[in-house]
Amino acid sequence: MKILKYIIGLLLAAIGLYIFFRGSGEGGESVYKAFAGEISRSNPTAVAACAVLAVFSMWLRALRLRVILPDTLPLPALQIVNTALEVTTNRPAPYKGGLFSITVISAMLNNVLPIRAGEAARVALLWKRNGFPVTVCIGSLLVERALDIIAYLSFLFIPPLMSPKILYKLQTLHPAMTAAIWLSAAAFAALVGLFALYALLPRIFRGVAARIGKYLPSKINSAAQRIGAEIESNLDWTATPGKAVYVACLTYAITLCYSSMLFILVSDITFSGLMNSLFSQAFAAFGAAIPLAPGSVGTLHAVLLQGMTITGCPAPKARAVIVIYHAVQYVAITGAGLLFMLKSKSKQKGIK
Repeated sequence: MKILKYIIGLLLAAIGLYIFFRGSGEGGESVYKAFAGEISRSNPTAVAACAVLAVFSMWLRALRLRVILPDTLPLPALQIVNTALEVTTNRPAPYKGGLFSITVISAMLNNVLPIRAGEAARVALLWKRNGFPVTVCIGSLLVERALDIIAYLSFLFIPPLMSPKILYKLQTLHPAMTAAIWLSAAAFAALVGLFALYALLPRIFRGVAARIGKYLPSKINSAAQRIGAEIESNLDWTATPGKAVYVACLTYAITLCYSSMLFILVSDITFSGLMNSLFSQAFAAFGAAIPLAPGSVGTLHAVLLQGMTITGCPAPKARAVIVIYHAVQYVAITGAGLLFMLKSKSKQKGIK
């Protein structure tokens, strides 16, 4: 089964790269010339800045994860009964340190393994190193992905509404593109609305879950309530306005790190260039979300190319920029992840 996943992942990468290079000109020589020309014109300082932004985005993710992970955990039902006199339903959360190394190692493994295996590694590391229940670890991952989707959905509809050039190009591609813009805005509003509704009236969601649980066998219902409470604990931050604003700011800071890389590499330092980079990055994010290809090779390239060409970037330049954009992130994050992994292993040997 593992071999099949690897084969499918490599096949997806190959298809993505074929789409990426298809119609690139007069064959391999022209592709080489386009790459050589664009890469030779790339500013080393800009490339270094992109490497810093890639690692910085991991640090921001670690900060956000620290807020999302709960400060207290629900007690099992038996312990709640035993401590009824103290009216205690929560216990202190486990250790929240070392989240940057866990985040970087997870991203590194996503780069080298298919099916985003780094996500499973992150769950395992948070469980083994920090002592969080597996369900809490999975819940934190789901909340983070939902927040990222919200940010990238806004990148799909804000640039077209603020840049007539992008809107015109979308409308000329297909009349349905206008509807797609409004659909992304509606999806953005729906997700933000769900978070806001939970923050204001969490009992509504708990009531729905309780009603569903009534139809389950008692043992399954008890386990489901425990799992649900642990997953839900990743939303404790929504009850504190300051934390909610902090998480929102971190989410946009993370996504802006990636769009800033495109902004720097394309070198279109104008308002229009900024909107183009935001719009293109939304495509990159959804291309990277296709899970089977290791490091999103091929899938990210093919989807991001579509986004950049929609904004009017010439295809030869877009291909070169995308290769640099992906390579810088890949090298910087994989290198940092390997360093933290080796450091972690050396510490474990020292303890033994």
